[in-house]
Amino acid sequence: MVVLSPADRADELLRELGYADWRPGQREAVIAALEGRDSLIVMPTGGGKSLCYQLPGLASEDLTIVVSPLIALMRDQWLRLTQAGHPVAMVSSAMDEGETWEALESVRDGRARIVYCAPERFASRVFLDAIGQRKIDLLAVDEAHCVSEWGHDFRPDYLRLPQIAERLGRPTVMACTATATVQVAVEIAQRFEMRDPLRVRAGFDRPNISFDVIALEGKGSKARRQALLETGLADPANRPAIVYCGTRKDTDEVAAELRGTGLRALAYHAGMEGHERSVVQRRFMSGGEDAVDVVVATNAFGMGVDKADVRSVWHMAIPTSVEAYYQEAGRAGRDGLPARAVMLAMKSDLGRLVRFNEQRAGDPELAIAHERGWRAYRAIKSFIYGTRCRRQALLAHFGDRRAETAPLGRCCDICDMLDWLPDPDTIAVRRPARSSGSSTPAPDLSPDDAPLFEALKKWRLQAAAGKPAYTVANNKTLASIAARRPTGRAALIEISGVGPAFVGKYADDVLALVAEHGSRLAA
Repeated sequence: MVVLSPADRADELLRELGYADWRPGQREAVIAALEGRDSLIVMPTGGGKSLCYQLPGLASEDLTIVVSPLIALMRDQWLRLTQAGHPVAMVSSAMDEGETWEALESVRDGRARIVYCAPERFASRVFLDAIGQRKIDLLAVDEAHCVSEWGHDFRPDYLRLPQIAERLGRPTVMACTATATVQVAVEIAQRFEMRDPLRVRAGFDRPNISFDVIALEGKGSKARRQALLETGLADPANRPAIVYCGTRKDTDEVAAELRGTGLRALAYHAGMEGHERSVVQRRFMSGGEDAVDVVVATNAFGMGVDKADVRSVWHMAIPTSVEAYYQEAGRAGRDGLPARAVMLAMKSDLGRLVRFNEQRAGDPELAIAHERGWRAYRAIKSFIYGTRCRRQALLAHFGDRRAETAPLGRCCDICDMLDWLPDPDTIAVRRPARSSGSSTPAPDLSPDDAPLFEALKKWRLQAAAGKPAYTVANNKTLASIAARRPTGRAALIEISGVGPAFVGKYADDVLALVAEHGSRLAA
């Protein structure tokens, strides 16, 4: 009998599961697990983290324990594996007594090679008794950033996992996450006291996703809902979609509004019964007659849900951190095809984040959480209101300084004009009413700049060639050009709202207008 090396065994397992090629970092992670080496796997959402522990788990007759934070994550992976005939068990609070007994029996008698559970499950004597009947060769901790006090989603139950690993005889540990900064990754390895771990840090870039942030005025939700309903999900190209809201009430209301427009939309939040959430998840994942186009949810939905063809992810409220935003936005386009992530942001959301964080002030036990909250607040605010390319800003946040491949299509609202959302000036927001026929220049323009601003607006109508004027540039961008009067392409691209696409198409015309009005002013 030929004994295969870990590397050859990894390749064989990949073929057995029907995959043609490895994604970056997967092969190294699988080989490390087969060799009994600890590993820290940092891959973007959709990068294939789950395969890193599934393959070695199925290859061994011993038990692999996969710790996941949400039932949705466990159920999705468990269902796909069991439907393919693999010996996998799951134990969760959503299961009835009979299902739980059967799952634990499959663990005890050796049938199950992988068991999924939440970290809280290790407090159960019955569960500990079941896994105690087996030799455990791999403890895979998914969403491992939850272990770190500096991670964006710290959970005390995760903090006990290093002690659990010791209690289980210290099996090989594989810690996986999509959203760990360099600091968080270091802390994860330290907490588990990893022994010469393999460190896989795949690039964070998702070149098939375009990132747009639309900053809106006011405090109400009318502007956001108008953008979502009238110009976002009305386009079939943006569906299926996930819409994230800040409160349970908002999820119910937005879902109802979407259904009122004829879309198949359902809400999903922690206030619903477990079986209700399961039905929503099933209908979103399936392609049957009762399938839904849109799930409107709190951040409880989506973690680990592997629906490959989500075409857009919308944030109707500012997330608590850049890490949370990128994790949720990354649920779009997992099939590699072009997809969109859109944040509809209002400054009132920032006030909500400040109030939430200040509730931790003064409590010594929450000192780190309070400091972490301020750090996250500053980072997400800088991302939203900064002028740097959204993609580059995200990569830099995670210590990944450059994209490896060019974006597929649009990049972001900074680099490329929005040709599928309205100019924010056209969305109904709280601001003084203006006559549609007014030629009043944008705010902060001097009388000397007004003629150039009007000339740019006339040119914009011609350049739009029958399309809405905002597809060329919005008023704010034209006003900035009129005020700053760039004399070359390098100066033009420094203006907010001007990206490479704009420069490539319109630089000559715009610079000619600037020069013409500059000479008139000098005369």
